[in-house]
This record gives sequence, C-alpha cells and structure tokens, in this order.
Amino acid sequence: MILDYERRNIIITVDIGFCKKDDFVQVLNVDATSPYAWPSSFLYNELFKKENTTCIGAYSPLDNKLIGYGLLDISVKNSFIINLVVTREHRRKGIGSQILIALSEVAQACGSGKMSLRVRLNNTPAQSLYVMFGFVGDEIIPDYYHDGESALLMSALLPLIIPEDLHSY
Repeated sequence: MILDYERRNIIITVDIGFCKKDDFVQVLNVDATSPYAWPSSFLYNELFKKENTTCIGAYSPLDNKLIGYGLLDISVKNSFIINLVVTREHRRKGIGSQILIALSEVAQACGSGKMSLRVRLNNTPAQSLYVMFGFVGDEIIPDYYHDGESALLMSALLPLIIPEDLHSY
C-alpha cells in the first residue's frame, strides 16, 4: 500500500507493510529515536513471542529503509496500539498518520470494532494526532510510566475518522 500525505507543501510517500524478522534491527533503530525508547527485550517479545501482535512498518521507497513502525495487539473486541514511532527527521510529515490508518485497517480486518492506546500525558503532539482520527480520552492513569509520568488512555471506534486532507492512491 502506498499512501501520500500533503501538508504545508510537503509530500512524503512511503511504502506501508508488515515488518519481518529481518527488520528487527531497523525497528530498534527507529525506536531509539524516541525519547521514550523501549528495551530491546520488550520489543523482541512483542514482535516475536506474542501470537496476536503485529508490526506495521513505513518504508522509504528510495532505499526500503524503515522510518516508522506501529505495534498492534489484535483482539476481536478492542485492538491495542502498543507503540507508534517515526524517526525524528520524518516526524510531522504524515507518516504517523499513515501507520495509524494501516493499523486500524489490520484491526478491522481481524474483526476489531475499537482501538485503544496509552499516551504520555505530556505528549500533546501525539494526542492531537489521535484526536484528529477520532480518538477520545477515556481515563488518566496516574504514575503509569517508570519515570512517574501519567498516561492518557484513549480509544476510537473503527473505522477511524480519516481527515479530508489525507488521501491514498
């Protein structure tokens, strides 16, 4: 699937696909660009040890390099986004939106009627992205993260609301 996103005269085209075992080092490299990177053992377990978890990657069409990924725990009632990360240099260019749409399509194809996620309370850019797609804040979970920061539990019914300026072809 190739999706285009246009914002402020910037167009980024990426190839969206399922991550493979061979992509694990690239997933670690992308995750390392996050201020909240997960331990490699956690990512390995999520990717390869859990039966219902899938990873969607955004790949540069120029060199097939992974520039973003999303981890999804699939359930019939409520699929859960475990993580969504885009490399620093590719943020704010619509790639996170493209990954989010792909995750929602996978969840829906597997029978999910809802998606949920937890996001840091201070991560307002991510919260804004999720709200744009129809997510609402359900609950604040105090002291959720290891550094004591609280989390916001958000959810959306599927299919997601797709913003008008986002288009695919």
